[in-house]
Amino acid sequence: MANPIRRMHFLFILVLTIFANFNDGQRIGSSLRPLHYDLVLLPIISGSSPRLCGHVFIDLEPTTSTNVVTFHGVDITLLDVSVEPVLGVRNETTTNFSDDRFLQLEDLCFSGLFVSVSRVFQRIQDDPERQQFSIILKQSLKKGKRYRIGLLYMANVRDESKGFYRINYKTNDDSCCHEGWFGGTQMQVTEARKVLPCLDEPGFKSTFDIIVGHNKAMSALANMPEMATVPMVNTRDWMWTSFSRTPLMPTYLLAMFVTDYQHLEQVYQVGDRTVKLRYWGRPEQLPHFKHIMEVTPKMLHYMETYVNQPFSLPKLDFITAPIDLHFEAMENWGLILFRDDKLYHNEETDSEDDRFYRTQIMAHELAHQFFGNLVTCDWWSDIWFNEGFSSFLEVDIINHAMPNETFRPEAAQLKGIRNAMKFEEKHVKPLTVVRQVETADEADRMFDAISYSKGNGLLLMLRNFVGQETFQIAVATYMERFQFQSVNSQRFMEILDEELHQDREFGRTMNVTKIMNSWTGQPSYPIVRCSKTGDGRIRLSQEPFPMSYNYSSHGKDTRLWWIPLAMTDAKRPDFSHGGTFPRIWLTPDRPTLEIPYFPPLSRHQAAEDAENSWIFINGQSSSYIRVLYDKSNWRLLSKQLMINHTVIPKVSRAQLIDDAFTLAVAGLLEYETVLDLIEYLTLVNDEFVRSTSQFHLQWMKERSRHNESLYQLFGEYTRRFKYEKMDKGESDEYHNLIRLDAFDPLDGIDCHNWSDGVCVDQVLRLFRAQMTGTITPGEKRAMFENLERNWCVVIRHAGKEEWEWAWRATLRDLSSTQRIKILSAMTCTPHRGQLKQLLARVFSPTIDQNPHETFKTIEKMAENPVARSMVLNFIKNNWESLERHFKRSGDTLKLLASAAKHLSNAEDLDEMFQLIFELQNKDNKLDHSVTEGILDGIRSNIRWAEKNLDEVYSVLAARVITRRTDKSFTSPYVNTI
Repeated sequence: MANPIRRMHFLFILVLTIFANFNDGQRIGSSLRPLHYDLVLLPIISGSSPRLCGHVFIDLEPTTSTNVVTFHGVDITLLDVSVEPVLGVRNETTTNFSDDRFLQLEDLCFSGLFVSVSRVFQRIQDDPERQQFSIILKQSLKKGKRYRIGLLYMANVRDESKGFYRINYKTNDDSCCHEGWFGGTQMQVTEARKVLPCLDEPGFKSTFDIIVGHNKAMSALANMPEMATVPMVNTRDWMWTSFSRTPLMPTYLLAMFVTDYQHLEQVYQVGDRTVKLRYWGRPEQLPHFKHIMEVTPKMLHYMETYVNQPFSLPKLDFITAPIDLHFEAMENWGLILFRDDKLYHNEETDSEDDRFYRTQIMAHELAHQFFGNLVTCDWWSDIWFNEGFSSFLEVDIINHAMPNETFRPEAAQLKGIRNAMKFEEKHVKPLTVVRQVETADEADRMFDAISYSKGNGLLLMLRNFVGQETFQIAVATYMERFQFQSVNSQRFMEILDEELHQDREFGRTMNVTKIMNSWTGQPSYPIVRCSKTGDGRIRLSQEPFPMSYNYSSHGKDTRLWWIPLAMTDAKRPDFSHGGTFPRIWLTPDRPTLEIPYFPPLSRHQAAEDAENSWIFINGQSSSYIRVLYDKSNWRLLSKQLMINHTVIPKVSRAQLIDDAFTLAVAGLLEYETVLDLIEYLTLVNDEFVRSTSQFHLQWMKERSRHNESLYQLFGEYTRRFKYEKMDKGESDEYHNLIRLDAFDPLDGIDCHNWSDGVCVDQVLRLFRAQMTGTITPGEKRAMFENLERNWCVVIRHAGKEEWEWAWRATLRDLSSTQRIKILSAMTCTPHRGQLKQLLARVFSPTIDQNPHETFKTIEKMAENPVARSMVLNFIKNNWESLERHFKRSGDTLKLLASAAKHLSNAEDLDEMFQLIFELQNKDNKLDHSVTEGILDGIRSNIRWAEKNLDEVYSVLAARVITRRTDKSFTSPYVNTI
């Protein structure tokens, strides 16, 4: 028998440890189970004293007998408490708007009158660090019984988009004053606790009855349809609007708005079931809802069919907010919120890329109505499943609603996945997909590229290796089994295991949960090496991508993954969905494998095929990996691109080249091989892939700026690329050519002066025609299609007159998207005086520049070598002012990180180290992971330059100096153009 004293000591230490861990976080525990909220809100959003008065009844069930009731609450003043037992389930009832509850709120909010009548509690204990307060009752609540807690309180109406916020805005173009008012909520991630006392965690799902007070000139909106609107008893011109009861949902999906907006309406109907769709905006926005109203019903229908579940609510509202949201949209159930210009599309001024991006946002939010709303993650550590699934489904949803848009969705998906890889490559500390989350700040940080884009890539990989049919069956089962519940992603993996083990031969031994845990529980991703060994055989192996940090404390990185590998080759190229199905697996138990690849019809034939045929692994980003081939295979791939690049699809070409550049930065591939791979871009205008190459070339160029001859060499090298538009070949949906009578005004034919892929003479002529009003509709459309790029070239090459015309354009009544494009283009100026003018407008008393425009403009300005030191000094000298301007904590530091990523010498490192030291002395809340990342990024840039600049110079010089003079070789593909 164990020593009882030692056992008691162990238990005591265990209890202390658990209690300490619990206290360090902000989770509320499971001692209470919320069942229903009956909420009345009276927001006063106009005038100089905004305030929020509220009363909420919370029906709950204690899981243990207690006299302590704890709720989340931030900046909430609790005025009165009531407790009563609840007998049975409370059904939705007709509200008596003249009872004491409503009169009490009127008196409190309009007259400041309040009389406490409560005698049920001893004291209220506030815990600001944990964002909670506890009510110590005089009598205990019994386990298993139901109680109704009534709370009268006051809270803040904020000027930033957290909790309940307000904004005043110009009602029309001619108004001199801000006259319109808009009030609304943003509850995600942990902001509901700023609006009402609640159990503010995604694992707690409850129903909600909501009543909102508002001026009669405004409309009130909430998650569910309006039931009744009646005048207040004692307050003239004010109304109460009640809404029907919600289904079970977490607090972060709760939404309420008061606005003087107008709306357009349509009815979505499937059989006898109808859903009212309403699109809310200012009067001038309504004509531009045409596109989104065309695609939304189609996308909603696709989602219902895909998950085999109807949309659960009788209505779905879409509304824009005239405030600088720090996100693009929010999936509130039945009431989706968008950044001001992300819902409507102006055909005259917006580009096709703008149209696609807005459609993509809508697709994401509609997917969330099922993934996140109908079935919710039970804690923020698993948010990747909600966000990853909604990102993953964007491609299929858009393809259904816009069947002609087959390339943009795939390109956007590739870009997102590759951005997630870059995010992981540069991050100082390891970040897994599923992480420990205990505080509101930690929950907020979960909404990053890993949750959205790596989650997207992992789900794409998962669907590829289980098969589309099995995957969709599992989705439907998951939705049916867990609707209106909060669960974690393991439940979905278990369903897939159930499905696979039924009748799939390979599935009987497959463990999806185990496979996916190797991806969600480890940081970064693997590199797969592929080399030919002779006789038609290949060797495959895996290794972790080399990170900037040492993941293993013992110095040896032992991370291994379950990797499904799709492969194709020159003799049987297959990049279809079928071609993404894995032919082989690398596993933790078998990380290296040698297999026969080419069919051995004869030993001589197999060897010949292996010698002359390329192999392509991971086509269409079928797995979340990068691939490192042997020299022979890189050479064969380069040859294929020179002969006929279209054999390999665009997305896979871009992926191949992104892999090559990234592996070269990591020291795993020679730059000679990389530049061989993109040599074909001197023969054909492959715009999407060229943009990928130029991104990496620009990265290299910026890190060589202290070597003047090499810096100039980069410009000469990229001028060798083919920029002229072509009439035949692959269809190019990524950049739609805007033609007038079969003529593209920016085709670049016979152009001798190129900049950023634009013919300088052509774009200057069109810009000046725009200035004088002589531009044709087709020419104007061509300029708007790539406004930022086109205007950037103009600003870089034109004079003062063009600059002043562009400046005046930024002062007009534009959408934020349009203004950001113009301001970003203006950062291309080589003149320091003009750059100072852009920086000065941030705090100009006559220009109301919103924080999003400021961030995007300064971030873009940092890419201009002339402006870089100015940007860093501006951030340093205006740190406190920028913190107030951005409002959102951490944005100024993110801007500094963005500006510092181009620094690449020891002097830059010393100066940044000193700046960060000074900032940390002023602000001890600076995110150390970001500051460490800034310094580590500069060190990495220095190491790369020391190691690679000589090699890069010799490789570039060889290509520039020995320009192609052998006319005997011409790409057969080029002859067809």
